[in-house]
Amino acid sequence: MHPPALVRARQQAARVQQPFRFVEVREHLQPVGDGVQAAETFFFHGPTLADNGSGLKRALPPGRGASSFRLRMTFSSRSRVWLLAMLFLGLAPVACEKKDPLVEKRFKLLLEENARLRGAAAAIDPKSGGSVAPVANFTPAETAKLVAENDRLREVLDKHQKAAALEANKGQREAVEKQVTEIRGLEFKEPVDYQVLNRKEIKATISGKLAEVFSVEEFRHMADAMAAIGLLPANYPLRGKYIDLLGEQVAAFYDQHQHKLVMYEDATLDNAQNRVVLAHELTHALQDQHFGLKKLPLEIKTNDDRASAASALVEGDATLVMSEFMLKNMSKQMFKDSMVASFTQNMKQLETAPRFLREMLVFPYLRGQEFCAAIYGLGGYEAVSAAYAQPPTSTAQILHPQKYLATPREEPIEITWADTKVKGEAPIGDNVVGEMGTRILFTEWLDAATGEKAGAGWRGDRYLYFGGGEALIWKTVWGSAEEAAEFFQAEQKMLTKRHGLTVTRQEEGRFEADGPRVIRLRQTPANVVIVIDAKNVEWATALDALK
Repeated sequence: MHPPALVRARQQAARVQQPFRFVEVREHLQPVGDGVQAAETFFFHGPTLADNGSGLKRALPPGRGASSFRLRMTFSSRSRVWLLAMLFLGLAPVACEKKDPLVEKRFKLLLEENARLRGAAAAIDPKSGGSVAPVANFTPAETAKLVAENDRLREVLDKHQKAAALEANKGQREAVEKQVTEIRGLEFKEPVDYQVLNRKEIKATISGKLAEVFSVEEFRHMADAMAAIGLLPANYPLRGKYIDLLGEQVAAFYDQHQHKLVMYEDATLDNAQNRVVLAHELTHALQDQHFGLKKLPLEIKTNDDRASAASALVEGDATLVMSEFMLKNMSKQMFKDSMVASFTQNMKQLETAPRFLREMLVFPYLRGQEFCAAIYGLGGYEAVSAAYAQPPTSTAQILHPQKYLATPREEPIEITWADTKVKGEAPIGDNVVGEMGTRILFTEWLDAATGEKAGAGWRGDRYLYFGGGEALIWKTVWGSAEEAAEFFQAEQKMLTKRHGLTVTRQEEGRFEADGPRVIRLRQTPANVVIVIDAKNVEWATALDALK
């Protein structure tokens, strides 16, 4: 390689690796005997270089901190060419110290940040400010130490800011607490434990709480099973979207596992709408202290319908209290803050979510409030409190409170199979859709009127989904033959539309198709309708044999 090319190669490599710190290079080449001498002048900050006996002649001013030096190299053989190449590519040992200007700049920024953080921390508590000894030559170890120290100082400041936020809202919190206890007719058995988080921390907390109940695999299985029924799109990223959805909507929440009321750090209680939200969450704290929220089937994994019903009691109760709190404190400012919140709240995740997620998210609040209002009308909040001893067991009871209030109550009919394994495979989905889920299903694929009519006679259901066979069996029970027939007809229309079924066979109480999906739909004299949706006839036949 020609010497100038070597020089350029070294300069190019230097930009990728740790370069000599220079701002100007002057090259000069001249013949010397059978070789060539290359001379360059570098502007440099670092220790001086000495002749290392390698045949490379180096001339630098004596002492450290030279501002420039001249480098002369004479080579006349292939071995010297290789040595020169190794030197310029950074492979040969060199006495010259190398510095990365980007690393040095980052270190200086860290030092400046540290000074600011120490000053702020010292203003809070002189002992928390810490100190950092002056650093003459930065190293990776010193950089890591400085990063850790800055993280510690930021944590100190963050903790102080959150404590200050809680203290600033203390008087307003106590006023809201007092009104909530007066409305609900219950007293706090112990002080409410408040925690302040930022939006990022709230989202991370929600993610962590979900992970405590459902694994990533379980979320994937739920999504696959719901997609097989028609409630979600295929391959829907349920866990991630659910976290995004809750993270967007949550302004505060009560954690029944840690018994803490978590507030968003920017949610000042000077805002009337935030006081309304606080009243809702304080009701959950009262519920937990008096009834024990963890005792309710809020996190049951094999009956979503029952979990939704329990959630409707809890959220409906809190929404009822919140509504009364709002009425008692209604003012122009509250109206203004509520309107501003309505127009400024980010609703992107909710608006773009599938209908099933949208409606099931608001179901406990809207339908739950109607359910609790019906109970309240019979005996006030004492009657609502009594419901926690016998919580509702289906969304049908929430949608039709008379089914819950009847004597005896109209309880869901349990669906059982002697053995749920099919072709040696256990189901990855085993759950209940319920009346509300059935409504949403037919509203999505047909229309709202059909959804309400076809779901109204629900008495019980259960489905099994097998991932290996992409196969679903959904067994439902209805209050009468007419109600079973309404579901049968709606399901037939939905399956035909959803799968684009063309070749079908139909007779009274039976509907079948073999492509593109294998469908078996039948109604029995016992007001039972069974849906089978599989990828092939073999799986459909195996599911049909379940007893």
